[in-house]
Amino acid sequence: MLFQILALFMWGSSFIAAKFSYAMLDPALMVQVRLLIAALIVLPTARRYLGRIPRAQWKPLLRLSFANYVLVLMLQFIGLKYTSAASAVTIIGLEPILMVFVGHFFFNDKAKWYHWVCGMAAFLGVAVMIAGGAEEGGEISLFGCLLVFLAGLVFALIMRPTQKLIADIGAPAYTSVSLLAAAVLCLPFTLLLADSFAVDWSVSGTLAVLYLGVGCSWFAYWLWNKGMNRVPANVSGILISMEPVLGLLMAVVLLGETVSAVSAWGMVMILASAFAVMLLPRWLKP
Repeated sequence: MLFQILALFMWGSSFIAAKFSYAMLDPALMVQVRLLIAALIVLPTARRYLGRIPRAQWKPLLRLSFANYVLVLMLQFIGLKYTSAASAVTIIGLEPILMVFVGHFFFNDKAKWYHWVCGMAAFLGVAVMIAGGAEEGGEISLFGCLLVFLAGLVFALIMRPTQKLIADIGAPAYTSVSLLAAAVLCLPFTLLLADSFAVDWSVSGTLAVLYLGVGCSWFAYWLWNKGMNRVPANVSGILISMEPVLGLLMAVVLLGETVSAVSAWGMVMILASAFAVMLLPRWLKP
């Protein structure tokens, strides 16, 4: 569990680092560069495992590589371009609830009554947060939040298949080969989605991209996948509720983002619902 907590702290800071990088390069191009950096780091390890992965595992590995890295990251960081880091990281707080509902509808892991109540409260919180941002003329965007939400939904959908594949081929093989594959799979989408390929070099932007590539892409995923088989999928989903708290605080402190009173109430509703999903099973246990 410690590995996944450390990974979540790094991911919680990724939106803040991304905002610094946007002054230097396009969001889609940033995703491509961070995946290339991670791929270069894992290349020696990936070469050792390429011939050891059974042929039957390649299709699910490539599908999960695309979904986990390319699709999730593109949705998150293009969405971040249109909304504030505070709102984007708060939307990430929905992932524990999404994990429960994905388990209910797709994996026969039935949700309890309190999951439905918390889910309704969380989605109401999203509506309040976005409405507050619109009223105050802030940076909170429905379109940006929707893209970040879709990224969270994809992440929740692939959590259990990823866990199964890691159990089959091992965390080192999955992490290294999937990151290498993702850097290649991302290329056509970068060409399609990037508005500009110009790079306006800066120290802060360069450091941000390096942090995203080395820390948030390689090291954080290595930590997360290493802990995957030791922590059930629902518990992993619950741990994700810790991520937006750090990210929200960093957005306010480091980026100087302001949040209207109405939007703040919406954020509190989302985060409180996520923590309730974590705590209620323990409180209600006979």
